[in-house]
Amino acid sequence: MKKIIKNTEINELYSSEFELITDDFLDGQFNMDFDFNRTQSLAEGKALPMLRFYGWNPWTISLGFNQKEDDIDPVLLEQKGFGLVRRPTGGRAVLHADELTYSVVMSLPESMSVHDVYREIHKILLSGLKNLGESNLDFEKSQTDFRDFYKKQPGMSVSCFASAARYEIALDGRKVVGSAQRLFGNVLLQHGSILLGPGHEQISEIIKTDNPQKRVMLKNYILSHSATLSDAFNRKITFSEAMDSIINQFIR
Repeated sequence: MKKIIKNTEINELYSSEFELITDDFLDGQFNMDFDFNRTQSLAEGKALPMLRFYGWNPWTISLGFNQKEDDIDPVLLEQKGFGLVRRPTGGRAVLHADELTYSVVMSLPESMSVHDVYREIHKILLSGLKNLGESNLDFEKSQTDFRDFYKKQPGMSVSCFASAARYEIALDGRKVVGSAQRLFGNVLLQHGSILLGPGHEQISEIIKTDNPQKRVMLKNYILSHSATLSDAFNRKITFSEAMDSIINQFIR
C-alpha cells in the first residue's frame, strides 16, 4: 500500500508530506534495493520522503555496509535456507526473522543532526509500541563503546543484537529494536528491526568458526542481551498489529 500523508506529528522531521509504504514479506535484495533507490530518488528530487514497513521472505542475514562477509559460513547459510544481503547502512549483522522492519528516507533538516533524527524516530516508535499495552519498554540510557566492544568481544560482536546504542528501544536493558543510519549527501536513510518473536538468535548457527562452542556462546549472549515484543507484552504480537500501532503514532 502506498499513501501520501500530510500534516503529521513528524513534520519536524519531514517536509509537509511524505509517502507511507506498507509492504508484505519480500526478498532481502529487493528490500535493500528499494530503500537505497528511494534514497537516491529523493536526493535527485524525484520522490517524496518515505516511511516504509516490510518483512522478509526467506529469513535473511543482512550485513552492515562495512562488515566482512566471511563472518558468515556459506555452507551453513545454504543449509538453513537463509538469504544473504548487504545493507546500505552500517552496523552489524542481523538475521531478519520474526520481525517488523521499518525504513525512513528523508532530507536532513538544517537544525538537526543525524543523532537528533535517530532519537526522534525512536521516540515515535516507542510511543507507538507502548500503545500495544503495559510494558517496561524504554530507551537504552547508555552508549556502548562499540570499538572497545568489538575488540573485547570479537566472537559476540558479529550480531547487531549483542549490544545496544543510546536511545535504542530496550526491555529491562535487553535490545528490542536495532537501527542503523547512513547519510548520502543531505539525504538520510535509517532503518531498523523490531523484534516480534524469536528467530534472530539463529544467526549463531551460521557464523564461521572452527569452534562449535562459540555458536552456543553467541546464541546465549544474544538471548541474554535482546528481547522481543512478545516478551514485553507476554503475548504474541503480530506483524500487522505492531505496524498499525506504530503507523497510528506517526500519522495521528
